[in-house]
Amino acid sequence: MSIRLILGASLLALISSAALAQSKPPAAKPADKPQTAQPAQPAATGDLIKDGLASLEAKNYEAALKAFNEAYNAGQADGAFYLGRMLELGVGLEGDPEKARLLYLAAADKGSAKAMNRVGLMSFRGEGMLQDYKTAREMICKSADLGDADAEFNCAGLLAQGQGGSKDIAKAMTYYAKAADHGHIGAMNALGFAYRDGSNGAKDLEKARAYFEKAALKGNPVGLYEIGIMLEAGNPIPKDLGKAHLYYNLASARQHPQASIALQRVSEALSPEDVEKAQAAARSWKAAE
Repeated sequence: MSIRLILGASLLALISSAALAQSKPPAAKPADKPQTAQPAQPAATGDLIKDGLASLEAKNYEAALKAFNEAYNAGQADGAFYLGRMLELGVGLEGDPEKARLLYLAAADKGSAKAMNRVGLMSFRGEGMLQDYKTAREMICKSADLGDADAEFNCAGLLAQGQGGSKDIAKAMTYYAKAADHGHIGAMNALGFAYRDGSNGAKDLEKARAYFEKAALKGNPVGLYEIGIMLEAGNPIPKDLGKAHLYYNLASARQHPQASIALQRVSEALSPEDVEKAQAAARSWKAAE
């Protein structure tokens, strides 16, 4: 899909100015209590997008809106994407999905991979536009080719399911691998399941273990649970019920729906001393950054 909607800087400024006006607190009256101090502004880095994100993190919404607006005016398409996210989610201002959609379209037209992925998802779901899998796949996979990890994951799913075009498992695996290399946990687990079950035509339990382990190290409950299963079964890694207890315990604490039952099962197979050791290991365990 070729998006020809160009959102001018003046209109973008108008949208963000209106949002700013809505986010300001009313002027204090003499009888009112003193206004709460404004959030501190993080030190500027010189990168408008980074500064805007830092302001968001600090809940300084006016500064974030200003930084994203200035970024877009300076040629950084992601500025309009982040303004769109603020409008869509109602972060620091009144939500407005339609204006958010216009900002996403403008950012995508200017080359924002994040916005292309978001527009693609809107086409896939029929959010504010007609549902169109072909358009969704085109936009999402274009974003993926620009290196956006979420788009790589989403493109892989469309290819694997054959939505918006022909099914291509080999190409889907390539995009999943790219997303996993970029740190996408969902892609790590998708690759783990594909290699575990052989749904990609190449069953390989060692590769499955490697991908699940990467997700587990980041504290993901799916990865933790799947490693627990492998440790309990002794395939493809040596059986270790103490470590299985550790992984099931961590997965259960993160609300994996099947981990609690597995945890109880392994607890009954261990001595009280071994259970205590496993519990201590879980308390001291920390996810990788």
